Amino acid sequence: MTKRDLFRLIIKIFGLYSGILTLFTVIPSNISNLVYQLDTIAILIILSTILIPIGLFLLLIFKTDVIINFLKLEKGFDEEQIVIGNLRNESILKLSIIIIGSFLILDYIPGLLFDIVNAFKSKGSAAPIEGTSVDYFGITIGIINIVLGYLLLTNYKSLATFFSKNE
Repeated sequence: MTKRDLFRLIIKIFGLYSGILTLFTVIPSNISNLVYQLDTIAILIILSTILIPIGLFLLLIFKTDVIINFLKLEKGFDEEQIVIGNLRNESILKLSIIIIGSFLILDYIPGLLFDIVNAFKSKGSAAPIEGTSVDYFGITIGIINIVLGYLLLTNYKSLATFFSKNE
């Protein structure tokens, strides 16, 4: 593996992770803010906080060579080849997709379980768990993130093939 391939892979992994976080964290929180406050300035702020991360995601995934050239990441190495054993780009992408999917599942299961228990408790008794309110939006986001993590774990081979084609 050349050093350019390694940097390309690292940038794409970071782009994939930031894209998933943007899609399932930034956008839902901004949509919920839009529900509470609907004026021109709020819409502009929300659009900018959505469009900038999406633009960054597209740049990181599809323009990795431009980023490597701009930041001069290949300079200063003694050797052209970096030996990582018998791992190829696609193998490292597969591993990173599995890790990202696992993080999504492990991050959202505790909150989702708490929100579901809180919702059932509020339906079964007069009040939810003391000091909290039922967050149906949080339940929806938790379910979406867990399903996305599951889809990443089950389709990691095809995703790695897709992202390695874009080189």
